[in-house]
Amino acid sequence: RTADKPVFIVTQEEASANETTVATGSKVWRFKAKRVRDFAFASSRKFLWDAQGFQVGERTVLAMSFWPKEAEPLWSKYSTEAVMHAVKSYSKFTFDYPYPVIISVNGPISGMEYPMITFQRPRPEEDGTYSKKTKYGLIGVIIHEVGHSWFPMVVNSDERRWRWMDEGLNSFVQMLAEQEWEDGYPSRIFS
Repeated sequence: RTADKPVFIVTQEEASANETTVATGSKVWRFKAKRVRDFAFASSRKFLWDAQGFQVGERTVLAMSFWPKEAEPLWSKYSTEAVMHAVKSYSKFTFDYPYPVIISVNGPISGMEYPMITFQRPRPEEDGTYSKKTKYGLIGVIIHEVGHSWFPMVVNSDERRWRWMDEGLNSFVQMLAEQEWEDGYPSRIFS
């Protein structure tokens, strides 16, 4: 099902309550994916979690974001929206996104991609404020890292040997997607 806005699966109140408890026992997670060349996942009791379904061609894709309270209010406002925008834009300019889900995780690295999951660092200041640079930095890195789902993940270019192919093609489509985000988007290519 698709929604007009992301739906919270884990709210800030729930994540804060989870932080105060000690984990007991164990959980088993089983992952299955077709046509992937790499794998990653993330977990934390601190994560807030939202999700939204959206159409890509003939099917529904589920976009999700995971972040700790320290990333609020920036992440709830822009992460899942940027993920969906990236998938729609790249699908428009290249070929339809082939996977059933796409996930954005606030993590300790500035940007990293795997099939169906990306990691980004931008967060607001401790008081929750953020600059335009931080806002557009988050949107831009999400668009860029999601774009790696196409280049090199699906296209399957050798990113170690032919970096220009995955970074070059991805950066070009990223710029197109950023310009579709809003008029006057401050794409780095124009800065």
